[in-house]
Amino acid sequence: PNLLSFDMGGTTAKGALIRDGRPLRRYEFEVARAYEFKQGSGLPLRVPVIDMIEIGAGGGSIAAVDERNLLAVGPRSAGADPGPACYGQGGKKATLTDANLALGYLVPDAFLGGRMMLDRAASEEVIGESVAKVLNVEVTRAAWGIHEVINEDVARAFRVHASEIGFDYRRCAMIAFGGSGPAHAIRVARKLRIPKVIFPVGAGVMSAIGLLTTPISYATLRSGRVLLDVLDKADLEAGFAPVEGQALELLVESGVPKHTITLERRLDMRFQGQGHEVEVALPDDFQLADLSDLFQQTYAQVFATTPLNTPIEIVNWKIEVSGLRPDFADRYRPFSGPLEKVTSDRVVQAYRDDILGFDTWPVMNRYTLGEGTKVEGPALIQEDEATTVLGPGERIEVDSMGNLIATLAPAGDTR
Repeated sequence: PNLLSFDMGGTTAKGALIRDGRPLRRYEFEVARAYEFKQGSGLPLRVPVIDMIEIGAGGGSIAAVDERNLLAVGPRSAGADPGPACYGQGGKKATLTDANLALGYLVPDAFLGGRMMLDRAASEEVIGESVAKVLNVEVTRAAWGIHEVINEDVARAFRVHASEIGFDYRRCAMIAFGGSGPAHAIRVARKLRIPKVIFPVGAGVMSAIGLLTTPISYATLRSGRVLLDVLDKADLEAGFAPVEGQALELLVESGVPKHTITLERRLDMRFQGQGHEVEVALPDDFQLADLSDLFQQTYAQVFATTPLNTPIEIVNWKIEVSGLRPDFADRYRPFSGPLEKVTSDRVVQAYRDDILGFDTWPVMNRYTLGEGTKVEGPALIQEDEATTVLGPGERIEVDSMGNLIATLAPAGDTR
């Protein structure tokens, strides 16, 4: 029920939190944070959004040595034109994709299901010129530095985001997707002490699948401060009425039959005198007398304690309305069973940080792995849009829907 959704593509890494089966939302979104991803250092936008942290870290992120003589990766990106040097399109800057290729985590002749050949020599050349020579280290060491800097940058941003809302990563699972996500997910999860990582089928196109399976919805709010002590049932209904009517009208105009629309009510509440509030979801069967307890429970989840004998006030009245799930959501089947294994087992040389050198890693075709299959690392698991990197001692098992499930041992436990 508690999840970190981790999406890393070509230019950015994004993290969104799901608590008790519901994605966390914000009605004020901050962009362009300038100081270590910290709240208050960016530009606020008053729009309803999924609560998400996003940083410039992806496959195209450019690596360079900064003015402090430290290795930095991103936020500048090589984009699709010219792209990483290994694409052979004229790129001259070292990127994360180049580093992963130089480390052996991408197989040159199997990229995009074998439809595109990567140039490993070009990757090693640009890493050598722009990073290795400047830092006076070997190319492999520089490539590993690029890979690990991204892992730590992502983990640091996610830590800050979770601390702002009191989310404990040790009691959640990570779902990893995007073209680059499966190559970095387990290492990021270890840094955050997340015990389980789930790799869905079609990881590289999961964002598109999500859009196709998500119902049309609309969220809105109105501000209005009211002390809970003086609130009665009529006041509560009057507070929601304007935003409820607006939300329903917009969804009906979008073509959603009114009888299929579901409605959710939420309140932003706080202790009187505070400068911040918490969002309280109202159950369908709640009673006005329950509102104080609902708020205190929600407040304690975020801050671990609650003030005593302090008046409570409502600040914002929120409505979210949704239509039915699209037909595609019911038809979509991510996994219809494994394909017959028609190719021989393959191995490559890939980097292991525990021995500081290259070792033999098996390469597996994800589409041939059936339910119950277990794989122990080191191993590379390939699909058309992504490669899952399974380090030494790490294990995955395929579930009934084709997901790869990695259960991580606690730090120091190599069982």
